[in-house]
Amino acid sequence: MNSHRSRPVIRAIALVAVLSSGGHLAAQDAAGTGSYTPPAVPAQEQPEVLSRGPVHEAFAEPVNMQLQTGLVAPQQPPPNIEEIPPAERPQGSQYIWIPGYWSWDADRTGYIWVSACWRAAPPKMSWVPGYWAQTPGGWEWVAGYWAPAGVQNIEYLPAPPAIEDLEPAGIQTSPDTIWVPPCMYWIHGQYVRRAGYWLAAKPDWVWVPAHYVMTPRGYIFAEGHWDYSLDRRGVLFAPVYFPGSVYRRTAFTFSPNVVIDVGLLRVSLFAYPRYSHYYFGDYYDDAYLRIGIFPWFESRRRHIWYDPVYEHDRWRHQRSEPRWEARERDDYNRRRADINLRPAHTFREQESRLSRLPEPQRRAFQVAQPIGIAVTRQKASMKFEQIDTGARQKISKQAVDVRTFREERAHWEAPATGIDRTGHPGGEHKPAVMPATERRQVIQPTGEHKPSVIPAPEHRQTVQPIKERKPSVTPPSEYRRTIQPVEEHRETVMPTTQLKQPFRPAGTGGSTVSSPNSHRETTFTPPRETQTRQAERIQIPASPVTGNSGKQGFFQKGPPGQPADEKGDYRGKDNRRK
Repeated sequence: MNSHRSRPVIRAIALVAVLSSGGHLAAQDAAGTGSYTPPAVPAQEQPEVLSRGPVHEAFAEPVNMQLQTGLVAPQQPPPNIEEIPPAERPQGSQYIWIPGYWSWDADRTGYIWVSACWRAAPPKMSWVPGYWAQTPGGWEWVAGYWAPAGVQNIEYLPAPPAIEDLEPAGIQTSPDTIWVPPCMYWIHGQYVRRAGYWLAAKPDWVWVPAHYVMTPRGYIFAEGHWDYSLDRRGVLFAPVYFPGSVYRRTAFTFSPNVVIDVGLLRVSLFAYPRYSHYYFGDYYDDAYLRIGIFPWFESRRRHIWYDPVYEHDRWRHQRSEPRWEARERDDYNRRRADINLRPAHTFREQESRLSRLPEPQRRAFQVAQPIGIAVTRQKASMKFEQIDTGARQKISKQAVDVRTFREERAHWEAPATGIDRTGHPGGEHKPAVMPATERRQVIQPTGEHKPSVIPAPEHRQTVQPIKERKPSVTPPSEYRRTIQPVEEHRETVMPTTQLKQPFRPAGTGGSTVSSPNSHRETTFTPPRETQTRQAERIQIPASPVTGNSGKQGFFQKGPPGQPADEKGDYRGKDNRRK
């Protein structure tokens, strides 16, 4: 009888013991077999840091030399993401935080986020950011550019005439010179040709030649200027894929903390002239050639764009390594033929590969790395300092000025129904502005701190060896000694495509891009017409991003002077050196 009475007491004591040990009993479902603890969030619903993608346009961009339709996306970009800089920043007032933006990714048939960057802006230059403009065919990218600081008006011009002979002419009298292609200048109401010339190279400076930027309102002349060499420009953060369920959260903010090694960036560097962007990573498939994503060295064969970064690196390396350019092509061809030699597509995949490598070999393949590692590997030319939460929030608020300036640019350059001819943007058209939302929560992408690594079991798609592609080469034309105003305009037609292929969600293993297939189609469309038939000047607000010397280290010394060949009115002259 006493034994029967003790059973409830024993059960009660057991229940108290379970609850005091962590509440596991309360975690069971009604059947006593399951758990109320929810499973992990699917990888497809989490941010994915990428180890390939577009380079922030303010950090570096190829110079488009031919008129062509810009990249057109079929969908409107999502609202801007509010970014908060990480706790480490490069030391020096010359580094400016330039916010990120959305970039169309045809492989995913959606947008990815080009993270903000710390940029040492070119001295006495200000940044005019690019934007997405709505067109009848979708959303077209209008490129950003560097303009002289302090300029508060812009002149929109008719389409400049095409230049056929962009390749070097004459004899290179010194190995320490770099070819600068010819350009058309708007002089007294007409276009006049400025001949190409050989420029004396400078070790720490890259010359960005004059060129034109196409906008819905007309063509903008971007003046040539000296920029810092790529290694001295600042900190480039990795792009990120955000599922809609993440960036649509109320009070969502993002703090990038995976940086791209600028030295390793060049190992797999590509140019997408139509988009006015560099791309880095695995873009070796033939499909990317068909849509116009070329290895950076192809600028010397395809005179679609001019690559100031490549020209500077070529000059710097070939002084001590004459076969440098040939080696670049050989390395590229090896990666085209063997997919296992190509870089990873995501930071998570890269870290998985690196973990299987011996420690001494990992650094040679670690294109993307947490900023903490980058700080410990800092060089004399790049010191870092800690900033507190208040300073970080202040910097992120200053970035709002850049986004506002971008939206204002989209407004004043939109095809307007009416223009205030006194010089102020007018008209009834109001371009789409990314809606702002209140954001408080800081969310980090997943998978940032995993042991480091290389191999390739994840890349198991079948790729056939790719035959050597012979790019078209523009034949040299006879040197023109007499400069005449040009009236005829021949437009250059470029392809527009979208990559139609299945996308493999992050975390499923394997590459995110399949091998080339026959489902990718190429169509040809001419550049979109602009309203401008004659020069039109308008007043604009000042850009919030302006370069200065920084007054420390190698920034104390300003850039070289303007090349002599860039001076003059070019009427009846030809400054090309023989």
